[in-house]
Formats: sequence, C-alpha cells, structure tokens
Amino acid sequence: MNNQILELPNDCRDLLMVSAADTRDIDGMIIINQASADWLGGKLDTGTYFDTLDHFGIDPYAHVRPVERLAYSQVVTVELFL
Repeated sequence: MNNQILELPNDCRDLLMVSAADTRDIDGMIIINQASADWLGGKLDTGTYFDTLDHFGIDPYAHVRPVERLAYSQVVTVELFL
C-alpha cells in the first residue's frame, strides 16, 4: 500500500500556469496565465476562459479536468490526538 500523500499547492493557479518555449509564445503565455488567475478569482467566466485556451491551441477540458480532479478528489486525513 502506498502511504504517500499528494499535497496540492496553496494556490491552484500554480496547477493551471503554462510556460513558453520561445520568445514568440511569451505574449500568449502571459495572456493564458492571467486568464487562469482571473478565472480562479471569479473575474472571468468559464466560457471566456475556455475560449482563451482554445484560441492558443490548448484543449480546455484536457487542461482543466486534471486540476479539477486533484482539487476536488483529494483525500483529507485528520490525525486525532486522544
């Protein structure tokens, strides 16, 4: 049995950020990362966020679904001291 616990970062934006391979892609990277932060902060609706990802060639569901699975299905353990 595996006793390792997966710890998520304090800020889920860290799971949605992208990086650029070359200088041509830096503007797109900045736009996508800002859209991720705005979406998580409730400043951007899901449709607009997904349109932004799609515009830059990122499949929105493939990008977001793993993050949702991690964020919403993590096992929380509590240690009781009796």
